[in-house]
Amino acid sequence: MLTEAMIVQAFTNTPFAKPQANVQPVGGRTLVTLPTYVELTWEAAGYEPGEVNTVGLLGHRVAIRPVGVRYVYDFGDDGVVGPTPSMGGTYPSGDVKHAYTKAGRFEIGITATYAGEYSVDGGAWTPIASTVDIPGPAQPIDVRTSRNELVDQG
Repeated sequence: MLTEAMIVQAFTNTPFAKPQANVQPVGGRTLVTLPTYVELTWEAAGYEPGEVNTVGLLGHRVAIRPVGVRYVYDFGDDGVVGPTPSMGGTYPSGDVKHAYTKAGRFEIGITATYAGEYSVDGGAWTPIASTVDIPGPAQPIDVRTSRNELVDQG
């Protein structure tokens, strides 16, 4: 007999897509006090929210559909945004941003929390009573200072 515990186990064993940080300014560098924007994207490997993984359990076809519910953005310098349902965005309208207060090399990381739904043999979608936290790879960023200088051209 197919049980919800079996479905939860299949859900937790799903090869989920890892969240990735698309960072602006681009190029892995930013300046102290300049807002750094992050947009969540997904690695190509694995199942991202909305994609369906179908497994066989006790002769039944069980479709598992991950749902992204919240995200935590860690900027590597004690700056953390979240948990939030936002996937961020790019300049100027992105709502996940952080301004570094000191120079240094930091790593930006995102942890996605997946919930899910399942369907047995093409039936209705039912929520899965479990979540899974999936950390993404760290994105290095070099935070620098700058200074202005007037130069006599004459």
